[in-house]
Amino acid sequence: MGRTLPIRDEAPALSAAADRAAVFLLGVALQFNVLTSSFGLPFQRLSDLLPFLLIPWLGLRRAVIAEALRNIAPIGAIVVLLGASIVLKAHQQGGDVYLTLVLLLYVVQAFILLVLFRDRRIENAFCIGLLAGMLASLAVLFLASTGASLDRFGLAVPLDGVDEELKLFFQDKLGGLWISGNETGHVFALGGAAALLLSLRYRLRVIYLVYFAALLASFPLTNNRAGLFMPGFILIVLMRRNLRPSMVLAALGVLGVLLLAWSLTGELPLPGTLAQAVERRFTEDHNVAGNFDERFLSGVTALQLVVEYPFGVGEIARRDELRALTGLMTPHNAFVSLALQSGLAVALLLIAGLVRILLAPAVSGPFLTYSALFLIPSMMFEELSVNQYFLFFMAFVLASWAISSDPDPERPRAG
Repeated sequence: MGRTLPIRDEAPALSAAADRAAVFLLGVALQFNVLTSSFGLPFQRLSDLLPFLLIPWLGLRRAVIAEALRNIAPIGAIVVLLGASIVLKAHQQGGDVYLTLVLLLYVVQAFILLVLFRDRRIENAFCIGLLAGMLASLAVLFLASTGASLDRFGLAVPLDGVDEELKLFFQDKLGGLWISGNETGHVFALGGAAALLLSLRYRLRVIYLVYFAALLASFPLTNNRAGLFMPGFILIVLMRRNLRPSMVLAALGVLGVLLLAWSLTGELPLPGTLAQAVERRFTEDHNVAGNFDERFLSGVTALQLVVEYPFGVGEIARRDELRALTGLMTPHNAFVSLALQSGLAVALLLIAGLVRILLAPAVSGPFLTYSALFLIPSMMFEELSVNQYFLFFMAFVLASWAISSDPDPERPRAG
């Protein structure tokens, strides 16, 4: 006959399984981030709604409460800085404080998750959820490429009222769940942090290879080359021990054939969409230096607004003043756009947090370290402070200031 476990032994096991399931679904939702505003809800995306459900549930864990009490000062400081931006932001109009409020909720939720991540099984569940959500989002991107109307299902950003020039841009750089490929490419790139963690933790490089294959599959649709660089660099580092001279020579041979065919015919012998993407973003893009300069200078010039509005500035006023300063409506830099969105102090705290994590990776742990590695390149040249996926990872960095740095010797191992 089977042996019945005592209730006190069953309950913690069920609770832990429920926590892992909840965190897994949160990871899925962050990548597969449905536009709940399409259904008349007062939230832009699904991830903006979830804190109201998960904070009361996961936040009442004994370990979370104890950690919060030990670090009440840094938690309070972060809340005050974000609150100051909400109250003191210049030229506010309706909706201008929305993303700052969302960031505040994300910081609270990220703090809870970082405490729970001391159990690696929960951390693993979150990362697996991120990758599962990425695959679902990739499926939406492919579906969008067929011309299907997805906005009524919350699977695309409505383009009503957008001028024709911008519509052509969004059609050239498909975004799927996000507004354009410039966002989607970087969202998928940041998913590399989860893939890298799981690959190293389980010693299965195939996890990162599958992730990178999915990222490459998205490129012909997003046309976002910047999102390929850091994941590609990590792939080379990860696979360096497996590279053999024969493999390198074979790869160079294939590349040589492609270049020869292109030089003779003017076309790449690749599938149509992929060939067009490679030609448009690499071989035929003669404005790489100009594009780099434009992005860099727009970010530097926008620092004038950061100094003028240290607590942030409303969206319409920000775009008007940026256009007057740079001729563009975006600073092309997420650190600068975050300062304009949520205040200079918050942006500086984020930068200091990233530096702190990278200087002490053993203390910060692999999740925060890999997240920082993938965050920084994307944030340097794209306005991603308006993207909820990136906001959540920024929240992880901000919340890390309120997490005790002493390693927990009883932290469960992967498995």
